[in-house]
Amino acid sequence: MQYRELGSLGKVSLLGMGIMRIPAEPTAEGGERPIQAITDELVKTCIENGVNYFDTARVYHDGNNERSLGIAIAPYREKALIATKLAMGYVHEYADYMRELDKSLERLQTDHIDVYLMHNLGLKRLDAMLELGITRFLDEALACGKIRMAGFSCHNGYEGYKKTLDSYDWGMVQVQYNILDKFNQATIQGLDDAYQKGTSVVIMEGLRGGDLARVPKSVQERYDATGLKRTPPEWGFRFVADHPAVKCILSGMTAREQLEENLKIFDTLPPAGSMTEEESAMYDDIRAIYAGLINVGCTGCHYCEPCPQDVYIPAIFSQYNRVSMFDAEEAARETYLDILNKQGRGVDKCVQCGLCETKCPQGVPIMEKLKEAHAFFTK
Repeated sequence: MQYRELGSLGKVSLLGMGIMRIPAEPTAEGGERPIQAITDELVKTCIENGVNYFDTARVYHDGNNERSLGIAIAPYREKALIATKLAMGYVHEYADYMRELDKSLERLQTDHIDVYLMHNLGLKRLDAMLELGITRFLDEALACGKIRMAGFSCHNGYEGYKKTLDSYDWGMVQVQYNILDKFNQATIQGLDDAYQKGTSVVIMEGLRGGDLARVPKSVQERYDATGLKRTPPEWGFRFVADHPAVKCILSGMTAREQLEENLKIFDTLPPAGSMTEEESAMYDDIRAIYAGLINVGCTGCHYCEPCPQDVYIPAIFSQYNRVSMFDAEEAARETYLDILNKQGRGVDKCVQCGLCETKCPQGVPIMEKLKEAHAFFTK
């Protein structure tokens, strides 16, 4: 296993284990929890193969994800770095910060959390948490040893990411970055900014939730044209690992076979900064091929939100694009039907007010494309 330096925490494995996607089972209380036997097996195999970074969050399975990791990691605690996250929805007054941290410590069966992240910060959430004293709390938590490093995760655009990065002396940031998101969300500029500040970067969605592991024929042909025998996941991880700010890449592995495949890939990844001009051009071609496959020219900037009817516009377009870009019709339909029926944020709520189209920087005919996506998924 390869290692990089995660600031004051020392060596971290380049491959990190994301606990969020471990298969879950229902609880007696009506919620869900990861299947403990799977968590136990994957954590044990990770430790045995040198993976030492494990990521979870308070919001995953309403705390049961933390509990599952806590049980699995207990025998190996001294060998592991635990990262968990606190979402703004759990904080209503200053005292809630420490109360929630103590609850996470209890669920994780530990006296300290190695990396404590504020979950999904950006333009909308940052100001609210600053008003509630987030920086003072983080200073206190670090001083008393309950956390060893403070960080934040972000799915916002570059503006929100940069504002958050500059709001505190963060030890780490966790962002979405992959072949397709070089210029989306935090962007490569955001990684450069973190590197200049000396802030470590942990990557999520390095394969876009697994979508980049299932490639259309045109993408595979471009990979094959290099003459190199690499799988799509290897191409994807090589791209992410090349940036010097990146210290760890999370993978939401759900089975031992996925873990074993990733272990082989990460053992052979070159050092950061090794990408050749030919490889860089190839990745540009891959990005262009995918751009030609999209159903909707939505970049996920969220400027169209909030919708007065709470239609989940960016998420709906994301699923519609998955169909044409990644041949993921079944999974995309399932997700949309969840948005429609369980979350109540489907296209059926749209009243054609047109407010979203006045705010879209890409000029997407949002109302027309929403109806098109809804018709496709409900046919």
